[in-house]
Amino acid sequence: MMPDTLMWIMAVLAMGAVTFAIRAAPVVMPKRWLKSNLLMALNFALPLCVMTLLVLSSLHVDAPSQSSYYLLAEILALSLVWLSYRLWRNVLVSMMVGVAALNGWLWLLANMP
Repeated sequence: MMPDTLMWIMAVLAMGAVTFAIRAAPVVMPKRWLKSNLLMALNFALPLCVMTLLVLSSLHVDAPSQSSYYLLAEILALSLVWLSYRLWRNVLVSMMVGVAALNGWLWLLANMP
């Protein structure tokens, strides 16, 4: 068995190699492969799929330690982030709106009578 430190170093090196290979692929691949219908469709659909997975994984649906208002606050903050991005098309502003909205909704919902 390998020590934990060596295993972690090997895991980080493997992740780095895979990341480098993925980033270098468009440079070394033939240009006609990059223009294929499959890669064009993947290029179109992948960002939406990744964002959907990130949003769904960030919602705490059944966290027993959280109050019932937490999911509601997350959904309300997410809707404000979506609205701000649709209006201004600025990721930084949308991130700030999301953090402020989540904290604001949590405070408002927790202090309701």
